[in-house]
Amino acid sequence: MQTQKSIVWRAWGWLDGRYRLTPLISALLHVEIPRSARTYYLGGITLFLFMVQAITGVLLSLYYQPAPSAAYDSVLFIMHQVNFGWLIRSIHAWGANLMILFCILHLLRIFFQGAHKAPREITWAVGVLLLGVTLGFGFTGYLLPWDQRAFWATTVGSEIAGVVPLVGQKLLIFLRSGPEVTARTLSRFFGVHVLVLPATLLTILAVHLTLVHQQGLADPTRPVEPAEGTTSAAGQEKKDLLPFFPTYLLDEVIAWYAMLAILIVLASLFPAGLDEPADPLRTPEHTKPEWYFLFLYEGLKLVPRIVGVTVPLVGGLFLLLLPFIDRSPQRIPRKRPVAITIGVATLAIIIALTIRGWLS
Repeated sequence: MQTQKSIVWRAWGWLDGRYRLTPLISALLHVEIPRSARTYYLGGITLFLFMVQAITGVLLSLYYQPAPSAAYDSVLFIMHQVNFGWLIRSIHAWGANLMILFCILHLLRIFFQGAHKAPREITWAVGVLLLGVTLGFGFTGYLLPWDQRAFWATTVGSEIAGVVPLVGQKLLIFLRSGPEVTARTLSRFFGVHVLVLPATLLTILAVHLTLVHQQGLADPTRPVEPAEGTTSAAGQEKKDLLPFFPTYLLDEVIAWYAMLAILIVLASLFPAGLDEPADPLRTPEHTKPEWYFLFLYEGLKLVPRIVGVTVPLVGGLFLLLLPFIDRSPQRIPRKRPVAITIGVATLAIIIALTIRGWLS
């Protein structure tokens, strides 16, 4: 044991002497977090779920075959022939839904705490882009089992893109690699799911984490962010700060363990199912997209299609540019009645449409 420890330290010393790793690790870990910060570990859990998705996705891709003639059988093989294949697939399926859910909750927490305001405008915008990529993961991954539910849910979901003003039909053909959902659609979705989106998310995530590290977390008890270089900014007492390592990092790891336990329980009690093989000639009843697109799907039933697509697009752009539009420095919710009212009303409408779509 002593010899192994000595070898490790010698190897570390060799690397540290050449690449100066100690100052780098110190800069990454020795960050102070406001004691009053209420993150609820939502961002960290989202990051953890992405790591779970990456690991389980790699394991599934060892057996999955992205062709209509083999995709369904390869999923059956994973579920019934591969050791713990059913569990890995179920964890991947539940992890996808929970990753989207926690990413949404993370953005909501930031909005209601006013943590998106200056000087964190770019951090917020990058976070909104991360949500978009996360939704892309869910959308492209849902088709891959190539069963009836996946095929027709993707058909219905992709039809929403076809209603986008001016570019709808071209966007629809680009998504499906043709006018209909076919073998080329499956191949395109698989490539985007395992190559394009992971590379995009890792790049944006690196930018997001760098910005969070450089700017720190917002203190929700401060009505206004103190200006850089002022006495208020520079003189915050040490008792109001917690070290990221080990205090905050330990709490994050505990939250990760709890989420892992929840994932395993959900995957064990409610394993991912598989419908009949996809049949383009037989439309099942009550075809719906996944829950995170249900509000769009239901909204299209209530208003003209052009309105039902244009409003969410404008809303997404507004969400991206929110810190540049809402320039009030106030962060406490009771001092932001207009923003909070609009946020609560929008959230209520989305939830109501989602529930209506789920029950219909």
